Amino acid sequence: MMISRRTSPERHHQAHTLPDAVGPECERALLDGEVLDVSVLFADLRGFTAVAEQLAPRRMASLLNRYLTAMVDVILARQGMVQDFVGDGILAVFGAPSRNPDHAWHAAMSAVEMQAALESLRRRLEAEGSMKLAMGISVHSGEVFAGTVGSPRQPKYAAVGHTVNTASRLEELNRKLGTSIVMSGETIALLRGRVEVRSRGWFSLRGRSHPLEVFELMAVRLRA
Repeated sequence: MMISRRTSPERHHQAHTLPDAVGPECERALLDGEVLDVSVLFADLRGFTAVAEQLAPRRMASLLNRYLTAMVDVILARQGMVQDFVGDGILAVFGAPSRNPDHAWHAAMSAVEMQAALESLRRRLEAEGSMKLAMGISVHSGEVFAGTVGSPRQPKYAAVGHTVNTASRLEELNRKLGTSIVMSGETIALLRGRVEVRSRGWFSLRGRSHPLEVFELMAVRLRA
């Protein structure tokens, strides 16, 4: 169900800042904001900046759009909300704006399916004579404030808080560890044996006062 129509210009402008598919009963909560338990996924292309230097701007934009389209399709199919594109990075939230007790599972499956989608795209690009692409993904779970943030002239629905920041910092470990998908202990605890992981140790991340245990995702166990 789409958000109901508004009559005032200010409220009409706010409509474009909200997720596309929410019921009118959720609209006030979205505008006012609320604290939600979510899983945050951050994905980043490896080496894309160097690749972009070799491409004409139009060619670079075309390549980036093909990648983003493939990734967003996966996220939306898994009930995720794409919050931001940060260069070639993607920030997605599972469990907002609608509460979802299985947010960690949807985020984990998105990570696996995004890597599969990238592999499919990589094969097509190689057939076209283009460069190879690689991607690192992180998932971290915790509380966020989800609601309208920003300037009154340009508001935006977003999830904010240390959980989002930690997910971004966590992804940076993929390069150091040589991994493709890493998850925090908080996320693994929510998955209750539905994934196979390997502990990669405890790490101090920028912006966190305490170390975080990091796990490499090896496989998911699909339900029968």
